[in-house]
Amino acid sequence: MHDLTTTLLLQTAMVLAAAVAGVLLHLKLHPLRQHLADARDILIGMPWLTVLSAVLMLLAEAGGERWVSPAWPLNELWSWREIAGPLALGALAEQARMFHGLLPVWPLGLVLPMILTTLTWRFFRFPGRYGPRRQRPAERWLLLACTLISWMWLALEMINVLSGLVEWLETLRVALRFSSLAVMMAFSQIMLLQFILARESPKRSKGQLDFGLALEQTFVRWRSLGALAVLDLLLLMLLPANAAPEGAARWLLLEAALLFAAVPLAVARNPGTLRAQGASAMHLILRAALPLIGVTITTVVTLSLVRYASALIMGLTGLGHWQALVLLPVHALVLATVRNWVFLATVLTLLRHGFKSSSSGRAA
Repeated sequence: MHDLTTTLLLQTAMVLAAAVAGVLLHLKLHPLRQHLADARDILIGMPWLTVLSAVLMLLAEAGGERWVSPAWPLNELWSWREIAGPLALGALAEQARMFHGLLPVWPLGLVLPMILTTLTWRFFRFPGRYGPRRQRPAERWLLLACTLISWMWLALEMINVLSGLVEWLETLRVALRFSSLAVMMAFSQIMLLQFILARESPKRSKGQLDFGLALEQTFVRWRSLGALAVLDLLLLMLLPANAAPEGAARWLLLEAALLFAAVPLAVARNPGTLRAQGASAMHLILRAALPLIGVTITTVVTLSLVRYASALIMGLTGLGHWQALVLLPVHALVLATVRNWVFLATVLTLLRHGFKSSSSGRAA
């Protein structure tokens, strides 16, 4: 038995070494290697993003979601030929979710009531500032109602922790949680994209953007955030974190997530109407289709390799009390770094290829 384990370890180590060498050669010869290098530089210049992602992944893990811990037991990891397919599909689904929400939103979504309260106050205090057209009275009351509902959801969450809820209130709590997390997913993605766009914009000195300005620019797009939240709600319900698609519904949702991958970026870049943002997203995905396929292949291979290595190491070391305290944060930092890097490379690919013709036209 010991000899068999040793043989499996040697075979797995050789496969991993060959895979790492192949990925490094792939990255060195990649036609989009400049985007990958620039994404690395942006990531180095935004260390808070890696730390924030790792912390949120650990909090989500503590909340019952699987963001860091392996999805397969150790005995299944030895059959790397059989697990390669599920790993690749899981990585593709993970990338599809990253297009719409890079950061885990639970328990981050608990701050949503405070965000909506701030937006509502500024919406009433500075009429006409938030959106491409004048406010309608119904919009004010809708925003106020959403804010009150978010506080009601937060109260239900607190009561559930302290004493539990009756069945109908528990059903209401779950429904409100999914809805609130979908809004938070759209909000956090647009705000994060504001920081990336600032670093790519030559109009800003040193490409810097402070938190307040990013928040303000995200508030301006509040109408589009509602539309994004609908798609994000489907993603949260039917495509769980780091799960390979199963069944027709999940496959269709995965295809829709990839098809509308450019919508958050179009919303973040264009504060206009929802129709204009949708048209911009479709033009963006068509112009950048081939480069996007190339960076998607790189993302799937890289994420599959990192997820497999992390799962194998965790399976071999075990996850006892002190191991979990020491190793889980390390795995979270590594996974967050790789996820953020490939996400930034994808955003740069969409930006530089999707808006290339329109940018050159304006320059002329």
